[in-house]
Parts: sequence; C-alpha cells; structure tokens
Amino acid sequence: MIQEQTPFIQIVFEEIEEYGLYDQKLKLYNFLEAAMYGQAGKARKEIDALWLEIQDYKEQLAIPPDEEDLILHHPTMSV
Repeated sequence: MIQEQTPFIQIVFEEIEEYGLYDQKLKLYNFLEAAMYGQAGKARKEIDALWLEIQDYKEQLAIPPDEEDLILHHPTMSV
C-alpha cells in the first residue's frame, strides 16, 4: 500500500510561496529544469541547499528586531 506523503518539492514550493521568496522560486525552477536534462544528482543537492536557505530565512524572521534594525526600517520613528 502506498502511503500518501507530501512530495518534498511541493513542501519547498509552498514555503517559498508562503514567505514570498521569489528569488528562491526562480532557483527552484532552474534546479528542476537541470534535473529534467540529466543533472538530477546536482539538482537534488542544490534543492537541499535551497531548503536550508529557506529555513535560515524563517529563523531570522523569528528574531525580534533590535533598536538599530528599527531605526533602519523606520527612520522617523523614535525608539
């Protein structure tokens, strides 16, 4: 019996969409195209690296901004 699992590529794509990571979306398309033309091993390594890049981005979002970040993003706001 085949268990239904969400394909890894779908998970990567959904994360990209959820966080609006359009540069990473282009990378994913390029990796998939490379896989279609016989470079599946290299594409898999690159997709794994892309996944780690997305996870790092998510971790950075979880860190609250410090005073310097607030000043950079909102120069007219007093902190």
